[in-house]
Amino acid sequence: MDGLLSRFLAICLFFGLLGTARGGYLCVKGHTYAVAAQHEATTVGRVVGIYKGRSPAYHYVFSVNGVKMDDSSEICATPLVPGACDHNGAVTVYYSYQPYSNSRLEDFAVASIEAYRIGKPMLGIGLPLFILAFAAIVNQAHKEIRERDQDPDAKKGRSKSDVVPDSIHIVPGE
Repeated sequence: MDGLLSRFLAICLFFGLLGTARGGYLCVKGHTYAVAAQHEATTVGRVVGIYKGRSPAYHYVFSVNGVKMDDSSEICATPLVPGACDHNGAVTVYYSYQPYSNSRLEDFAVASIEAYRIGKPMLGIGLPLFILAFAAIVNQAHKEIRERDQDPDAKKGRSKSDVVPDSIHIVPGE
């Protein structure tokens, strides 16, 4: 396969796989949040800490039916007073037990829309790119195999060079 073509197809395959994986993950996440939004309830919780890293995460505690729980969220969109997210204040906590136990400091419907907003285009671009690049690589490989099989010199191990003879005849006594 041509070097430039093979590099281009490898890059397309890589980005297609990456887009498919990330887009698929976000679409599943969006669907999970959409199901949770249908069964969500709210309670008041309190931010107890902020983890600083690549992206901040807000650690919060809340109580449901007398059971204390804690969780963390990358987004704190529901402060009950200004600055509550950054200064250990009260926040609205959205929680749901469908499709599994989950809580957020953001409405599940909003989180679902956000996940789908990014996930659908990534999946819509990544999956066709992955499929087309994979098909092109397979097609090129089959084409090279057919060309090699149709070449009579390649089958018999003959050299295509004019310098080296195809066979050497040895005559006894010379």
